[in-house]
Formats: sequence, structure tokens, C-alpha cells
Amino acid sequence: MPPSPGGAAAAAPDAPARPAADSGRSARRPSAWIRLGERPRQSRVVRALAAVAAAAGVTGVVARFVAPPELWLDEAQSVAIARLPLPDLLAALRQDGSPPLYYLLLHAWTALFGSGATAVRALSAVLSVLTLPLAWHLARRLAGRRVAVALVVLLATSPFAIRYASETRMYSLLAFLTVLGAVAVVAVLRRDGAGPVLGLGAVTGALLLTHLWSFHLVAVTGLLALAALRTRRRAASRVLTGLALGLLLFTPWVPSLLVQVTHTGTPWAEPPGLLALPMALDAWRGGGAVRAHALGTALLLLAALGALAVPAARRPGSPTVLLRLRLRPSRAVLLALSAGTLVVAGLVSRLTGTAVADRYTSVALVAFLALVATGVAALPGTRARAVGLALVAVLGVATAVPGLTAPRTQAGQVARALADAGPGDVVVTCPDQLGPALARLVPPDLDLVVYPDLRPADRVDWTDYVDRVTGTPSATVAAEVLERAGDAGIWVVTGLGYRVPSPGRCGALVETLAAVRDEPDLVVAADARIPESDRLQYFPPVPAAEPARRSAGVGAAG
Repeated sequence: MPPSPGGAAAAAPDAPARPAADSGRSARRPSAWIRLGERPRQSRVVRALAAVAAAAGVTGVVARFVAPPELWLDEAQSVAIARLPLPDLLAALRQDGSPPLYYLLLHAWTALFGSGATAVRALSAVLSVLTLPLAWHLARRLAGRRVAVALVVLLATSPFAIRYASETRMYSLLAFLTVLGAVAVVAVLRRDGAGPVLGLGAVTGALLLTHLWSFHLVAVTGLLALAALRTRRRAASRVLTGLALGLLLFTPWVPSLLVQVTHTGTPWAEPPGLLALPMALDAWRGGGAVRAHALGTALLLLAALGALAVPAARRPGSPTVLLRLRLRPSRAVLLALSAGTLVVAGLVSRLTGTAVADRYTSVALVAFLALVATGVAALPGTRARAVGLALVAVLGVATAVPGLTAPRTQAGQVARALADAGPGDVVVTCPDQLGPALARLVPPDLDLVVYPDLRPADRVDWTDYVDRVTGTPSATVAAEVLERAGDAGIWVVTGLGYRVPSPGRCGALVETLAAVRDEPDLVVAADARIPESDRLQYFPPVPAAEPARRSAGVGAAG
């Protein structure tokens, strides 16, 4: 913007007199000299900060393909289900509690690329990377280039997005579909005809068939459309029609859903209710380290700025950003799709008694980061925007990278120890939730079973889980294990921090076995720093001279 004549004159009070015809050009020249003298320094700083943000973004993309070698419970369970023939796959999901779309995609993916840890995680990584250009396209159309750049960098460097891009679960697919759903809604609002409505219906159906938390997002979207009926009746009606078509696509899964709702659930945690909001922020910032807290603070401040900032006149001495408590419609929509979705999820959790895991919040992540990106774009001046974006990008990558190769399970360590298992040895895991990760790594002929029903360990059956696991006394299970093993060795794998069964039940199993076989050898100690920690104990084979003692011990245990 050219400076005012008064400003130019003040900038060069000692300038020599010039003819009137040249006065305008003369007045502008000193100001131009000042700009030319300052712009390279500022440009170098801005370019350096942009390079830092870009490097962090590239690092975040590469980090999506880095992970420890062993799959933990949820990942191993996903692969075990996905490798089944399609009829068996759909039947297995009735015991698992999830909709089928991700498992069907993983089924096709493993048929092409195999079921190794790197191969199966690559599906999530690819989906997470594909989300970036889609987010750019959406934000560029709706909010301009500044917001688009910020959103892509924030997504690329998000510790949460990086973590779940390296996990064999549906959360990267969920984030991808939320962005695709926003693209579909925009198409419905801007284009006539049936095509956009059908597209919105297809994406909505895909979301609902990916994760049940999508219902919370669809509910909030529907409420926003209902609120818009008075002012934009036709557009809002088209959005509601698209959402209804998505619900219709979900209906074939309703019979399975009813079985899941009735017989499966989340017995591994307590329902947190409205604690879903702080849980989400803790997950999105990447944990409890100091750098993660710094990132979380920056994200919250920028999100608040994105919600409240409005443009102000750029006059000398005036602020370049103003705040007002009344939200603009676009900011209110982002707030509803992020915080509003989490509030709905918390209320549903409270009413239904179902647990919430931080990874479920991926359904609201993109809307939150879009609000943060709006805050970055609202910062006053190019340098301030560059500093803000580089800061959150570096903090994000610095938070994510240290945990990339950290083990998520001790299953690999236990599997290596089980290489010493002899013919006829029995390995029992208590709880059964330790079984799927271990089953992938041990020889298939090893007798690996789970507490309490001694079934194969490759998958957890969540059907009526609490009743089944707590309904059988540990002494009864111990007697069955002793009978199954005969005179062979017995290996018991236990873990820390499982709500069902309680640690006391697994401890009672070990104590009952010890009453018959003497105290076990500790082969692998549980590491509390690892999320899925395993403790491996070994009861050696019964000497040939002691069958009578063993029989007496079984009777006492029973």
C-alpha cells in the first residue's frame, strides 16, 4: 500500500528541493529506499522460518512410516480379523465391536502387500499423507492460501496424526474421511444437482462404517444444517438429505451393531463423560512432556485467536487484529465440529456407560486444527505468522519423533524367550488381551491359549467379556492348565494395569500353579514404561518321580 504524502515528507525532511512536476516522485523515493533497505532483512527471516516449517512438515510426513517392529493388541487384533475370509471377517466383527470398512480395506491391502508390521501400518500412513493435499484443497477454497498452508503444516507435524498414521487401526482413515466429508458438504452448498448430494451420502456412509464416533460428528453436522434451515433452506435441506443417505448406507450393518451394543462394549476402561475434552487436548498435544505442554498451550491460544479474531483497518498506530466475543459463522462451525463433537461424545459416554479412548477423538482433530490454522493466519504481520507456524511445527515434530520407535508392547521380548519352550509346553496369557500381539510372533505349533477358557490367543472375543472372564474361578482354570500340560512346562504371561480381569485373578492363577509346581522362574519382568507390558513366568516340567504330588496338588487347587 503506497504511503501517504505526509508520511513520505516526514521520512525525508532534508531532501533537496525539486520542481513541482517531480514532487510526487521525489516524495515517494525516500520511503521506497527505506522499504528496499528493510525488506531483504525481513524476507530472509521469513524465508528462514518458512524453511523451518517446511522441514518440520517433511519430517512429519517421513515419520508416519516409522514405527517399532511389533504390533500391540489393537493392531494385531485388526490384522487377525482382516486376514479372515470375508464371511468369517464380518462374523468376527460381531465379537469385536467395530464397523467393517477399515477391516475390508485392510483385507484387500494384506492380500496385496502381506501382513508384516511395516506393510499393514503403511495403509494408515498412506491415508494420512493423502489427507494433506485434500486439506490444502479444501482450506484454499474456503479460507485462502494462508490458512491452507497453516493447516497442511499443522496436520503434517501433529504428534497425534503422526502417531496414528503408524498404527494399524482406522484413525487415519477417519481423519481422511472427515476432510473428504467437508469437501462433499462444500460441493452440496455450491453446486446444484443430485451428484453432490449422493457424494455426501457416500462419504457419510463411509464415515459411519469406519467408526461409531462418526455418529457424533454427523449429529453435530445435522444440527448445524437444521439451524441453517431458516436462512438457507434449500442448501440446508440438501445437506440433510446427504446425511440421511449416509445413514441409509449404514442400515445393512444395523443387525450386527445391535449384537455389538448388546454383547460387546469397552470393559477395559471407565466412561469419562465430559472429560473427553481434556483427554482430546492431551492426546492432540502428544502427551505430558514439557514440549507437549508448550505445544498444547500454543494450539489453544491460536485456536482462541482463530475463533475470535476479525480483520481490522491497517492504519499507523492501530492494531491489526481485533477480537470479538460473537463468533463468525465459519468459526462457529469449526468450533461446533471440534469441541461440539467431543461434548456430544462425552454426553453419550455418560448416558450409555461406554468408555472413551483418546484415539477416538481423531474424528474432531481436523476441525480443531483448522481453527488453529485460522488463528495462525490472523497473526499480525508476515513475520508473526511465520514465527507462529514454525513454532508449532517444530514443537509438534519434537514431541512426536522421540516416541517413533518406542516399543508399544513387550510381546517381542516374550516371544524371544518362548523360543526355549519345549515340546508339549503350554503358554497361557492372563489377560487374553496379551494374546494377539504374542500369537503373531511365536511358532504356530506352540500351544498358546488364553485365560479363562484356554481358547486360541490370536483374537480377543469381547462378547459378554466381563461375565465370561470373571465367571470362572482361577483355581478351575489352573486345574485345566495343569491337565492340559501334563508333565510338560507351563509358561504364564501376565500384564500390568488391566481392569478386567483384575490383577488378583491372574495372581491367583499363578499362586495355584505354584502350589503344585513350586515357585516359577521369572523369565521376563514387566516394564511399566511400555504401554502393553508383559511378565513371563515359567514352571518347569514335572520330574518323573513326582506324578503323585502333582495329582494331589490339583485336587487341593480344585
